[in-house]
Amino acid sequence: MTGPGGAPTARLLLTGDELLRGFIQDANSGFIAARLRDLGIELDSIRIVGDDYAAIEHELRLARDIDGVDLVVVTGGLGPTHDDRTSEAVATALGVALELREDALEVVESRVRAYGRMRTPEEVATFTPGNRKQATIPVGATWVDPLGTAPGYVVAAANERAVAVLPGPPAELRHAWSGIEASSQLLALQARVGERHERLVRLWGIPESRGSQVLVDLGHEDSPERRVTICARDGELEVAVRGSDVAAVDTLVEALCSSFDDAVFAVDDHRAVVDLVGELLRDRGWTLAFAESCTGGLLGAMVTELAGSSEWFLGSAVTYSNAAKVALVGVAEATLEAHGAVSEATAREMARGARVAFGADVAIAVTGIAGPGGGTPDKPVGTVHVAIATPEGEQHLPLRMPGNRAIVRRRSCAIALHALRRELSRPT
Repeated sequence: MTGPGGAPTARLLLTGDELLRGFIQDANSGFIAARLRDLGIELDSIRIVGDDYAAIEHELRLARDIDGVDLVVVTGGLGPTHDDRTSEAVATALGVALELREDALEVVESRVRAYGRMRTPEEVATFTPGNRKQATIPVGATWVDPLGTAPGYVVAAANERAVAVLPGPPAELRHAWSGIEASSQLLALQARVGERHERLVRLWGIPESRGSQVLVDLGHEDSPERRVTICARDGELEVAVRGSDVAAVDTLVEALCSSFDDAVFAVDDHRAVVDLVGELLRDRGWTLAFAESCTGGLLGAMVTELAGSSEWFLGSAVTYSNAAKVALVGVAEATLEAHGAVSEATAREMARGARVAFGADVAIAVTGIAGPGGGTPDKPVGTVHVAIATPEGEQHLPLRMPGNRAIVRRRSCAIALHALRRELSRPT
């Protein structure tokens, strides 16, 4: 099976009863999908199975022998316990034996000792069987240095295909993937990637239906030479255009930019909006502060995830109570009594007060009702007021948003940051 333009294909198989039963959420598929995309390998599907030897083997045989997938990426089941049976299933599906790799065992034991184990004869006896299990992999596999105690590996299959096996914990998986990606098996797959071209147009405030209609109006139809993927999240709309026909891809991107005009906020730029805001602030030499009520510090957390944000971000006052709004950012008690905490007047005073309290050039204030309780007929759940204060004036955005508490908080942050981005993008 080949992807668009003859690209190699991959399937991701996530294993683990904890995933299948909902005890933990998948934290790996997005990373693997993005890395495969960057390599030009088309991911055809993502599947989840439990810690079941027969189910894992069945999925491997299905992918390789029936569906003809070029690369199967398997995560999880490389631990030292009885239910970690991924390596057994891989070996059976590929028709090869398992072998204890002494070089891998040496590394596994060194990791265990680094954790303060295997210091007594009793601990050696306890940990040795599990260590040997983790160092036992299919014959012919190339193993990669583990971050923890579970070496990931890649093994060639028939017809220039391969199976890559990674530990389940996200940090260990990401570490192992860098070694897998550099392996001869993955390099051989990458060599089969034909000419490809991918562009990205990012829009703000455009619904999916409008994006789809514009594509129809432009006469676009998906083909191996040019395909379009649309993704909406928190008011942003991403339109990815990819294919083997470079000119056709570029032509459509130009047409989309022309059609959507100032709704386009980034082209071929994957950075989060908070990063774009930071760049605009640096360009102006301005600093930023927040006064947050219903978002409870979420804006500040988003900013401080960025390395180097201390160049332009001064701080955030989490003014959840009315008393905090008065004490920390100087909202007048009379304003709260007359208009309430969730109001335009309060949001504006919060923004002004944050500018003064932090000595910032720009401040954003957010106050609202995230739910599930606290709403009234006049101010239902999802009512949010955003205010922005800059050296050039103030801006107020009244919002009414559907969704649960997490959605209201997250979208409030996105709207506030995009409003500031647009404000900072105006010619000076």
